[in-house]
Amino acid sequence: MYLDGIELGQLQQWGWNLHKRVKREVGMPISIGLAPNKTLAKIASKFAKKYQGYHHCCMIDTDEKRIKALKLFPIEDVWGIGRRYAAKLQALGVKTAYDFAQHHKDWVRQTFNNINIVRTWQELNGEDVVPNEELAKKESICTSRSFNGMISDLDGLKTQVANYAARCAEKLRQQQTVASSVGVFLNTNAFREDLAQYWNFQEQRLVTPSSSTITIVQTAFDVLQKIFRQGYQYKKAGVIVMGIGPDSPIQQDLFDINAEQFQKMRRLDEVVDRINRMNGSETIVLGSQQYTRPNGQGKADVFANAIKHDFKSKNPTTRWSDVIRLNHSDKK
Repeated sequence: MYLDGIELGQLQQWGWNLHKRVKREVGMPISIGLAPNKTLAKIASKFAKKYQGYHHCCMIDTDEKRIKALKLFPIEDVWGIGRRYAAKLQALGVKTAYDFAQHHKDWVRQTFNNINIVRTWQELNGEDVVPNEELAKKESICTSRSFNGMISDLDGLKTQVANYAARCAEKLRQQQTVASSVGVFLNTNAFREDLAQYWNFQEQRLVTPSSSTITIVQTAFDVLQKIFRQGYQYKKAGVIVMGIGPDSPIQQDLFDINAEQFQKMRRLDEVVDRINRMNGSETIVLGSQQYTRPNGQGKADVFANAIKHDFKSKNPTTRWSDVIRLNHSDKK
């Protein structure tokens, strides 16, 4: 993460305070690395974890500190240097990050012919060149999964597609963008030659570009309805949002929902996102993200959930069913 608005002289204190707060409120020790770029920050975090003198926060803010750190850091532990490249570098006599940084850029480019290795070399020499994923806005976003088993009914597929579409909408809002088109694809299991095979993809344009979960999910349902074919065992589905642009300003269509309704849906998404950030992902979801069926008593039972929570930790502070129970004995 980038730390804007914090004075350079206050950064290390900020790191110490963050460690204390996480330790106090979560009970988990963390190590913090501060540096001009991601690669050096990861090196700093390793030092913060290894050496107690840093008090869990190491900062590389001068060339002197950078060179000292690189001389002590093994090349195989450098972020971006995989096992194969580390072995090649060691065979060439490069044992530490400093040895690698001392080579000329042309040598690195000719030896590896890999832009990521060149960027790692640049960052070890103090440049900030590795793109920030949080700031790099995508031109299209796809969310897809293979199912645990196979699905043949439309309702079961709707559950999956609703979750994928909701995740795409959330990603759009995270990067402050909107999409103008929503696509859905369906696959059967290509490895099951004994079963009938089917694949299809279609997309639908939005009247007004949107990042609304409700809008994206409903449009995905419309597309799914068009491409679904009865009689097939489906193994995979996915949702793709395309035609991505900034979320402000948005030119609304004359025949689309009115401006008041548009702003109401935007506020709704903001509230849901805020609650999910505070209480955990998927604390609040759409009803369509859970597949229900009648139980014969005029009600509906949750039959399947496309979001897998097999290994999810309990939430004793936010969910009544997860509250910790203590055994009480009257024996003295």
